[in-house]
Amino acid sequence: MNRVLRNLAVIVVALVAAACGQAREPLTVSDAWANATPAGATVAAVYMKVTAAERDTLISSTTTVADHIEMHTSSEENGMMRMRPLPTAPLAAGEPFEFAPGGAHFMLMGLRQPLPAGLRFPMTLQFEKAGSRTVQVLVVEPGTR
Repeated sequence: MNRVLRNLAVIVVALVAAACGQAREPLTVSDAWANATPAGATVAAVYMKVTAAERDTLISSTTTVADHIEMHTSSEENGMMRMRPLPTAPLAAGEPFEFAPGGAHFMLMGLRQPLPAGLRFPMTLQFEKAGSRTVQVLVVEPGTR
């Protein structure tokens, strides 16, 4: 009888562990990166992928390496690339929102330091529902992504 109870307990623990493993993170941020900047640069762009399990909105961001951050979107109009402010980034449930070259991106304004390749710096994202999340941005050599 004890052996049956012990086996049953092992099965219950395994099922609970499996169920916990299937729980979705409320929000994931992946592949945060920026290009290295030349000496004297005052701006830089940051890219990443953000996925929310439930609908949410990215409303702002901050970092220690710049005075402030603006979200922008780029698009081509009549053969010219145009950049426009992106006041917020709406996140659809389960669909990745990509900040990528040629599209939505973060502009670090008023850089406080150069961004050499290999540097990692913190960037805090503020979401309407999920609150704040701090990610580490990896600085890479231009042209490697």
